[in-house]
Amino acid sequence: MAKPITLKASLKWPDVKDDYVVHYEGHLIGRIRLGDPRYEQGTWEWNLTVPMAMPDWASGTAENRDACMKDFTAAWGRFLQEADPARLQRAWELERAAAIRHHRRD
Repeated sequence: MAKPITLKASLKWPDVKDDYVVHYEGHLIGRIRLGDPRYEQGTWEWNLTVPMAMPDWASGTAENRDACMKDFTAAWGRFLQEADPARLQRAWELERAAAIRHHRRD
């Protein structure tokens, strides 16, 4: 039986609704947000953002937030199945190193 995927979505900014960052096991893995209304009213966008080369299918759109979250979760599950575990581990190490450098600058 496959391990369940638990994602945590939280608002990117406290005062801006409809814009979420998504974490998996403490790692920032993507974003879900309402698209720019100037282009297409009501379209939600999602994208996986891991510090490594991402496949073409690592982003998409949906007509509502729930569908967007469902599509994001499915894509993340696919990514976990297809990604080389050693490369993903290296991406997490790069993420930690970047966070340390950023913290030192502040």
